[in-house]
Amino acid sequence: MKAKSIIEELKAHHNEMRKLQKEIEDDRSKYIILKKHLDVHHELEEDILLSELHKNDAVKNESLESKEEHFVLNFLLMDLADFPQDNFRWPIKFQVFSEILNHHLEEEEEDLFPEAEKHLSKNKLEEFGARFFELKEKRLKYELQIK
Repeated sequence: MKAKSIIEELKAHHNEMRKLQKEIEDDRSKYIILKKHLDVHHELEEDILLSELHKNDAVKNESLESKEEHFVLNFLLMDLADFPQDNFRWPIKFQVFSEILNHHLEEEEEDLFPEAEKHLSKNKLEEFGARFFELKEKRLKYELQIK
């Protein structure tokens, strides 16, 4: 089986999270699953891909912007986790969070990922993809067990 690049792995995980967002509209209890996916996703994306892109002046600002957006999203994730889900404001807070998350995912897919593909070798992208997939599976399996 051909190794997937980290770009393919990240896009696939983005799509998983988009699906979870839709499910949460009908079942708020699934929010904690989305939060755990995003916690793992942000950490691994920063450790594997963004840390490498930070070294390249041509794409450094784009990668730093992505990291700053992770910071904002993490703040919103914590706020939602601490806010009572039965409060009438929770779905509004979730809607605002979703809009910001979707903007972030689209920006990465349209701007950051093409830059990464331009500046990193195919072998490096595949090596990073394998590492991302393996670590994501391990961490999500662990995180979702302690739910």
